[in-house]
Amino acid sequence: MEGNVADDNETLLGVSAVYLFGRPLVDLVLRKEAYTKFSTKTGTNNFLREQLSAPDAGLARIFAFSFEGAFFELGRPAIFLVHGIGADPDDPPPTNIGGDFEFERLYRSPGSSVLTGLGSQIGALAKGMRVWIYDKADVSMRLDTETGSLEQILLSTEAPSDPRGMTTGGFSRSGGAMSRSGGVMSRSGGALPRRGSDID
Repeated sequence: MEGNVADDNETLLGVSAVYLFGRPLVDLVLRKEAYTKFSTKTGTNNFLREQLSAPDAGLARIFAFSFEGAFFELGRPAIFLVHGIGADPDDPPPTNIGGDFEFERLYRSPGSSVLTGLGSQIGALAKGMRVWIYDKADVSMRLDTETGSLEQILLSTEAPSDPRGMTTGGFSRSGGAMSRSGGVMSRSGGALPRRGSDID
């Protein structure tokens, strides 16, 4: 997607358009040659690989999106695969005949429904926000990041709460699988009395 969108025409494609609002990441770069060199051994569609290996593919932190005329702010920003630098969702600052800014119109930002997918919006987007427009059927990638101490983001989620040994965590996970399997047995066992009551 180019940095600016000159075409303000509305088309039927807008019905399934998803508008991603965010900012490009400058410290995380895709190595596109990694996706073009390896050969796939499963399946023939390469939708995600083509998106990742596109010359202008990059990553952006997305804060919000709009779809079907509604604006949604993400609970926590996430990193999405995008293409190009995105477009400026705000109309250029309006001026009157004398060249002064029309301040009474500045609060309407963003102003172009082609760039936001919105008929109206209360408030304005943050400075430096960009927008990428995709079809809802496009294949993409989302990366959710989490920060914190290793105790919060690793130990509390992966290690066992029993301090006696690390091996119990593996056994409890395995035991969990057994209990799930046992749950299936109990469900099928629960079906037997129903069949028996039907016979009576």
